[in-house]
Amino acid sequence: MQSISVGVVGLRRGERLAKAIQTCDGAEVRALCDQDSIRLAAAEPLEVENRYTHFDEMLDREDLDLVVIAAATRLHAEMVLAAAARKPAGILCEKPFATNMGEAEAMLAVCDRSEVKLAIGFQGRHYPALVRARDLVADGAVGRPLTVSTSVAEGGLLNQGSHLIDRALYVLGDPEPRWVLGQLQRETDRYERGTVCEDLCMGIASVGEGTRIAFDCDIGHAGPVADGAFVIAGEDGMMFIEPCRELGLAAYSLTVVSAAGKSLELAPGDLPEVNADVEQMAEMIAWIRGETGSRQDAHVCIKSHAIIMGTYESARTHTLVHMPLLTKESPLASMVADGHLRVRYPGRYDIRHRTVFEPEKLDMTSSH
Repeated sequence: MQSISVGVVGLRRGERLAKAIQTCDGAEVRALCDQDSIRLAAAEPLEVENRYTHFDEMLDREDLDLVVIAAATRLHAEMVLAAAARKPAGILCEKPFATNMGEAEAMLAVCDRSEVKLAIGFQGRHYPALVRARDLVADGAVGRPLTVSTSVAEGGLLNQGSHLIDRALYVLGDPEPRWVLGQLQRETDRYERGTVCEDLCMGIASVGEGTRIAFDCDIGHAGPVADGAFVIAGEDGMMFIEPCRELGLAAYSLTVVSAAGKSLELAPGDLPEVNADVEQMAEMIAWIRGETGSRQDAHVCIKSHAIIMGTYESARTHTLVHMPLLTKESPLASMVADGHLRVRYPGRYDIRHRTVFEPEKLDMTSSH
């Protein structure tokens, strides 16, 4: 069987993904790319000979079956479009999907037209507790789900919040978003890897047959509930999914209290131990080979992106926003640009990187 040839761009995150690919049968990391030559050289343990500081050069010189894009969010759209033009079998783009809805829809449309399989890097869909929870919800362990509550103490809606919303949708069986109502605050000049970021926000999304997902970011810890936990209330029971960070990113406990007699309590040690990066790469390779589908298919993952952008649009318009979302630009960026969100505490800063690069000064390369 011919080996899948892979190119990886953006080594701040991409080095870990490249290592994951190297553990998968039937795949070879053929090329690495990062605009930072020091970071590129520091990836020597990967033992990949072909290295580039320009993304287009890597695409032009290498015959790649899979392109892995782990660069900054503001580069996702242009990089996916550039890669899709070369028609690899697949592209895996890190989360979040894009900076706005128009970019996400364009990425998906171009990949569909070029017959390129596009996946988004929501590796949490492979976490054993979430996989088990999805099966339990589907089997009716808590009856019809009524609400899902989740919260993250720090990291921004587009960044850390995207994980929470995507995982909530995954556990519910990936229902369609119906409407979103949200609010946000931005009084500091806050960015996340060079992309404009709110100080804090919250929202409620109606999905499927009326299940409501309530979420908030950067407001602080939700009382005794663990940061990043999920509380699911159904007609016939409750489910609690709580992270145990000291045991690893994929470690969650799972508790079900059910009126239907299906109660259970699982600690992280009761569930399989997995490397989610390896799992997502193995599934991506199998998807390219036509052996299976992908739970990270962009056609599915665009739903969480719509909820995020819908939250921003609701805050902009002070209205309940119905899906599909018609606004294609970023409502948050628009509010900042037109002065709707005025900075009370000046001083531009980035919650991920100390140095913020202006977009027009960036090459299509790294995760700076």
